[in-house]
This record gives sequence, structure tokens and C-alpha cells, in this order.
Amino acid sequence: MSYFINFNRLALSLIPISLIFSIFVADLLVVISSISLITFAILKKNIAIFNTKEFKIFLIFYAVCLISSIFSDYSNEILFKSIAYIRFGLLIVLIQYLIKNDHKFIKYFLFSILFSFFILILGLILQIIGFEYFFLDSVSSRYSSFFFDELILGSYIIKLLPLSIALLLFTNSNKYLYVLPLLAVISIFLSGERTAFISLLMFVSLLITFTNIVNFRQKLFSLALVLTCLFTVLALFPQVKFRLIDQTLYQLNIIETGEDYKEFLVAGKTTVAIVKEEHFITLKYYLMFKTAYKIFKDNFVLGSGIKTFKKLCKNEKYYIKKNYKAFEGKPDDYYKGYTGVDGCSTHPHNYYLQLLAETGIFSFLIITYCFFYYLLNFFKKNNLPKKIIYLSIVVNLFPFLFSGSFFNNFISIMILLPIAFSCLNKNNDKINKDY
Repeated sequence: MSYFINFNRLALSLIPISLIFSIFVADLLVVISSISLITFAILKKNIAIFNTKEFKIFLIFYAVCLISSIFSDYSNEILFKSIAYIRFGLLIVLIQYLIKNDHKFIKYFLFSILFSFFILILGLILQIIGFEYFFLDSVSSRYSSFFFDELILGSYIIKLLPLSIALLLFTNSNKYLYVLPLLAVISIFLSGERTAFISLLMFVSLLITFTNIVNFRQKLFSLALVLTCLFTVLALFPQVKFRLIDQTLYQLNIIETGEDYKEFLVAGKTTVAIVKEEHFITLKYYLMFKTAYKIFKDNFVLGSGIKTFKKLCKNEKYYIKKNYKAFEGKPDDYYKGYTGVDGCSTHPHNYYLQLLAETGIFSFLIITYCFFYYLLNFFKKNNLPKKIIYLSIVVNLFPFLFSGSFFNNFISIMILLPIAFSCLNKNNDKINKDY
């Protein structure tokens, strides 16, 4: 038993760091740990280890996805992926087992998150001071640190920041509680990720308003600090301001210049951004959403199968193509990115629309239930670390945001980590005595 605990404590604690440099390695750690959990349960005849509320809900969701894939027209291609998805449910079970039986696990995992943040902030500093050649072909208006051309720095931080704050409180490591969020906030602003930016504002607003993490004076100070960081970043980094503010206002049709487009100089390069668009969101997203809805209408109960949106969106029945209004009537190749825009992508960029299209109405209802379940529990009387973790889950599953693929390995891990840690309990004597 000690070998099992020691091995998995180390393996799971390496996941946050692995996600930065190799999602494959992070997923491999999940797979190996899942196999070790099954082996351990069989050898010890401890089936009760799987008797947790979170795992039971996951199993229902998993069964729906599996049935969807079995009856999919692409079952030969996606069935193995659907079967292998069980590893993320086993990850929940394993984390909860270690929380209850290993007093060192939480410290190890917290250290891993903090060290990951340190690595990313170091990379961010190097990128800002001019080591662009070290970061390959990084996009000049976006900072990505050691994620390089993967623009997920903001997403990574906002998904792990609430968990890190909760674990800091749980372990009484209060000395990091002000420095860490401040650095994380600045990093999210610099990443230029609008979804991460909105998620951060949502998390901070709800945390300060509906918890007692700080008193009233500290709440005002925290709010002023966040705003100061935001305005400082916008003032010092015009490319970030353009990405977060100007481009968003143009796309919302709030700002009009009387021109069809605007040229914006970023690091010596001219970037063209359409300022007068046809829809309240970018045309690409609108077309993807519309395509996902069309697929859902034809596959109401079971969906088309996980990760099949990218296949069906090219089908003549669902394929949609349109130009931005400024280029109406122009050929598809007239202006790349703005002409010949279609509703195809690897996924529809919204969790709930993806679930509707790929796995049907039942998976959608399960995730919707989870969202409201954790939202209600956030407003109930709970200890502060648990409230923060519930809030983290709510922000992760918020339905009205653009998102990556729900079944992406990176996102699957990030969504399920706070769910696994939702069993934190200060009344657990075995854990609490060490803090």
C-alpha cells in the first residue's frame, strides 16, 4: 500500500508541470496511475474505493458518451477514444483516495502548481524583455511563456489559480495568498486570452462578494489592485489592449470608425482587424455554433459521437460558408481569414454546444446539472477552501463562454481536477492534524 501511495503521489504531482511542456506526458501519467488504481483495487479487493458521488456521476456521463460512440457512423474511429476516456474518472477516484489516506499528497500537489506558476512567470519575463527567438514563432500580440505557440497560458492559470488558493488556505500557507494571485492576474492579462480574462473577472467578483476571504476594506483594496494591474498592463502593452479591448469592442459592434477595417501596428508588423462585423460575435464562431446546432437537431438523443464535429461540419448537409460583411461578394481567397469563412473546426468552441452535437441531450443535461449543483453549493455554508473549489468548477463550466474541446486531454484534466479536490474536508482528522 505504501508503494502504491508513494508512486501515485509523485505521478499525480507531476501533472501540473507536465501540462506545460508535454500534454502527452501528462496524459501518460493519468493512464499509468489509472492502471495502478485498478490493479490496487483488484489485489486488495477494495471495490468500495470507487464508491464516491463524483465518480458515479462521471460513470453516467461516460456511459452516455460510450453509447453515443457505439451508435455513431464513425464508431470504428472513435470507439477506442471513448473507452479510454474512463481514465479521467479514475483520476478523480485516485485523487480522492490520496487526499483521504496520504497526508503528504496535498502538499506535493500544491508545490507542483506553485512551481508551475513560477516556471511560467519566468518564461513570461524572458519573453517580455526580448528573448523572442527563444520562444519560436510566438505571436507578437500574445504572450504564451513556455507554452510557445500554444496560446493557453491564461487558460492554464485561471483553471489552476482557484485550486491553488484553496489548497493554500487548507494548508494554512497564507504567506503566498497575496503574491500568487497578483502574479497570476498579471499573467492572465498579458496572455491576451479573452475567455481567461472574463473567467478571471467572474472568479474574483464572486469570490470577493460572496465569501469572507477578506474583510470589506480588503475587498476594496483587492478590487483596486486588480483594476490597477489591468490598466497598467493595458498602458504598457498596447498590443494586449488591442486584443482585449479594441478588438472586442469592434466585434461587439460597439465601436465604429466608418471604415471597413483598421490597421494596427504591433512589434513592427501590421495587423488588420475588421471593425464592422455582421454578428455580435466573430463570424467564425457564429457559423460554428450554427453548424453544431444543425448537427444536434439531426442527432438529438445520442449525438454524432465524440470528436466527430470536425468530420460532420464538412458534410454538405451541415456545411456553412460566408464572408464578413466588409468583403461581401469577394472570392474565398480574397482575404484569408475574412473571406471564405466556414463553420468548420475541430470543435464548435463551446462545451455545451459540443456536447449537444457530439453526445446528445443527456450528456448536456448531466453537465448542466453539475454546473447548477456546484453553483448552489458555492452559495451554501461551507468551509472556505471548498467554496473556492466549487467556484472554480462553476467558472470552468460556465455555459456562455468560448472554450476548447470538452474531450481534449488538457481540458479534461483541468475540468476534473477541482471536481476531484471537492472532497477536501477540514474535519478529516487524518489530514487536518498535519496542518
